[in-house]
Amino acid sequence: MTPTNITVRKTSIRRSLILLSGFCILAFWSTMSIAQLITNDLAAGLPGHYRVTGDDPYVIFNARQQAQEPRYLRLELDTRLNDLPLEIFFRSENDLFDPYYKISFISSSFPAAIELPKGISFTKSTRLRLDINKCPDCSIKFEQSPVLVDQVDAGTNRVKPSRVQNGLNLITTKPATISTADWQLNDLVGEPNYFEVAGADPFLVSPQLTLSTSGLAGVYFKLKVPKSGQMWNNYQLFYQTERQSFSKQASSIIRVPDSDNEVVEFMFPLDFLSTEEPADAVLERIRLDIPIISGDWSLIETHLVHQDLKNDYQDLIPTLLIQIKQQRATGLSLIKKSLLNVTSDLAFSIGYPLLLIFSAWFFIRAYRSNSE
Repeated sequence: MTPTNITVRKTSIRRSLILLSGFCILAFWSTMSIAQLITNDLAAGLPGHYRVTGDDPYVIFNARQQAQEPRYLRLELDTRLNDLPLEIFFRSENDLFDPYYKISFISSSFPAAIELPKGISFTKSTRLRLDINKCPDCSIKFEQSPVLVDQVDAGTNRVKPSRVQNGLNLITTKPATISTADWQLNDLVGEPNYFEVAGADPFLVSPQLTLSTSGLAGVYFKLKVPKSGQMWNNYQLFYQTERQSFSKQASSIIRVPDSDNEVVEFMFPLDFLSTEEPADAVLERIRLDIPIISGDWSLIETHLVHQDLKNDYQDLIPTLLIQIKQQRATGLSLIKKSLLNVTSDLAFSIGYPLLLIFSAWFFIRAYRSNSE
C-alpha cells in the first residue's frame, strides 16, 4: 500500500510540472507575440485592444504576403480609425523605419485595400509600421495583421494613397524639371499652362517634391506674362520643408521689370537651405505668388538647379531680391527665446526653483548636523 504522503507528493509534483509547462508555453507565446507586434504610446487591454496614451501612437506588424507581386495592402482595422490620417512605413532596419518610405492615406471604412504604387517591393519578412494620427485618448482594436494581396475581395474598400514617399530624391547636375501639370491654383482660373487672375491672392503650388536640399542652388521659372503697365512686378517664392509650412519667414521676393516681351525668366536662389540652422534636409513643395495682372498667363517651365549650374543661371537672378532666411537665435534673441521656453511651462518654472531650494536646505542641514 502506497503511503498517503508519497501520493500527495506525486500529485503535487505533477501539478507543478503542469503549471511549469503552461508557464513555458505562455512565455514562448508571449515572446513570439512581442517579436511580431510592437506598439508605442498604446496601452494594451483585452486581446487586440489598445488605448492611445501619447502623441506618437503606432504599431509594428509582420506583414503576411499572399502574392509574389502584391498590388494592395489589405488592412482590417477598427472602425474608429475611419476618416483619420494614417501612415504605413515600409522600409526598416531592426524596426527603425526610414521616414522617407511611407504611404499616407485616409480610409472611409474597413476592411480597406490600399493601392500600392509601382516600384515598391516587399519580402515575406516585411515589417510594416502603422502610425495613427489625430486620435488622442481613443480606444482601438486591431483585427488582423496587414496582408499583401494581388486581388481585392468584394466588400473591401479600395483606397488610393494621398501621398507616397519612396525614398529621398537627390538633385543632380542635370536640371530637375517639375511637371507643370499638377500645380494647384489659388485665386486663378484655368490650368497651369493657361490661366487668368481671379482674386486678390493669386499663387501656384507645386506637387510634392521630397527633394534633398543638398546641392540645391535655386528654382528657375519661365512664364508667359501679360503687360502690367507698371515699372516693376513683384514675385514671391515660399518653400515648405519637413519642419515648416509656407510662411513669410521662409520666402524670397524679387522685382522684375515690366517688358513688352511676353516671356519672363528668373531664378530664386535657395543655396542657403543646405547650410541653414537648424538644417532643413528636405524640400517638400514650393509656392509662387504672382502679381495681380489681368490677361493670359502660362507656366511654361520650372526646374530645380544644382550648385554646379548656378553660374549658368546667374544672369537670371534679379538684383532686386529680398530673402528671409531662418537663422539660429544668438545673443539677446537667444536669451529671450530661452526665457520664453522656460516660463511657458508654469509647473516647471515653480517646481524647479523649489527643488533647488529644498536640496540646498537639506544639504546645509546635513552638513551642520555632522559638524555638531
